[in-house]
Amino acid sequence: MRQAARDSAHGPTGAGVGGGALRQHTGADGGAEILSDTQGVDFGPYIRKILGDIKRNWIPLIPEEARPPLNKQGETLIRFTISSDGHITAMNLDGSSQDTAIDRACWGGITGVGQFPPLPANFKGPNLELRVDFFTNKPLP
Repeated sequence: MRQAARDSAHGPTGAGVGGGALRQHTGADGGAEILSDTQGVDFGPYIRKILGDIKRNWIPLIPEEARPPLNKQGETLIRFTISSDGHITAMNLDGSSQDTAIDRACWGGITGVGQFPPLPANFKGPNLELRVDFFTNKPLP
């Protein structure tokens, strides 16, 4: 399963304003990790799309203490499930930055999307579970 996830998502999305970055890479070094069985479906384009949506919502929410000149650092891990129609059905904070404002910004980056696009039609599973690694002013591993 992890190999299928690795094969379907490549490369970082890049750094953003305020030192925020999301990784679109799977595995132990952080990023958007596909936790569901992909059933051989290439989720690369889907993951790139939703990470772009999340990042557009997240960057404006990054708190003042994480912006220049303070540049507070944090890493937040959030696990969530997307139903076949694109609705978020579950969310969990898997790793806190130890800063509530940074964690809330990351959470809001996901919930602010509202609804994601439907899962790819050739995916027959009931949902897709992901874990996204948010880096605030931290270098990508």
